[in-house]
Amino acid sequence: MLCKILWAVPLCLLMALPTAGADQEETYLLRYRFSPGEEHRSRVVHLVSVETTMQGVTETAKTRSVSIKNWQIQEADESQITFSYLIEQVSMWQQVTGREEVRYDSARDAEAPPEYRQVARTVGQPMATITISSTGRVLNRDSALPQFNLGLGELTIPLPEEPVAVGHEWSTEGEFPVRARPEDPIRRVKIRQVYTLERVQTGVATIAMRSHLMTPVNDPAIESQLVQRLKRGHVRFDVDEGRLLSQQMDTDEMVIGFNGPQSNMKYLSRLTEELHGEEAVASRSQTAQAAR
Repeated sequence: MLCKILWAVPLCLLMALPTAGADQEETYLLRYRFSPGEEHRSRVVHLVSVETTMQGVTETAKTRSVSIKNWQIQEADESQITFSYLIEQVSMWQQVTGREEVRYDSARDAEAPPEYRQVARTVGQPMATITISSTGRVLNRDSALPQFNLGLGELTIPLPEEPVAVGHEWSTEGEFPVRARPEDPIRRVKIRQVYTLERVQTGVATIAMRSHLMTPVNDPAIESQLVQRLKRGHVRFDVDEGRLLSQQMDTDEMVIGFNGPQSNMKYLSRLTEELHGEEAVASRSQTAQAAR
């Protein structure tokens, strides 16, 4: 019996050793995938609160926008996608200390208040025809209508060119023109967006994103113009279907001295996006089946 036990020990140790290739990390090819004639809808909610204090007086401005955006896919292949971009519905609200609330809901209001009149004209109208690569880079944009900041976030989340493993990072950079005072020359400030593939479960990739200011900025007046560009959050991306499932991006920044030594600004925002309508129902069904 003792001989049998001694013989079994090295066999157990051998079975515990990793097999050849087991230490190789699994990689994932992240690509946008759509079909001609398809419509891709998502619901975007953007909340912003800006509290400013100057000469002992504090003012708070709050805004909320809820939008349904639609990509109407015109052409698509393995390398690029062309779609018409439009806002099907929008609900907007703002409140500033000492003023009356302003509201507009395109699904309910026949006429928009002056603050939202230009936005109302764009609802339901194709705003642009856009071509992106399968990695999310904008290749061409033909704008049909003026562009407004509806709090819709970035057009796409850029994806890495090569298959990547969990833990891989990639980044993009953008330049933004700023100046502290109207008479000052324009400066260009670089901001880098860093993305990290955190995990992949049941075909859904979770990607973390964080912004980094690359250009040294020592002027609070300029910092106050950049706070809305600095954000962090997470994206859920369907690896098999090739589309964004949801995202949440947050900003929480404080700037002191942006308009004199006794001034400060607190900027808070949250942007969330998720699939809307039938596509959202189909996505939940596919996720449930994959988890079984």
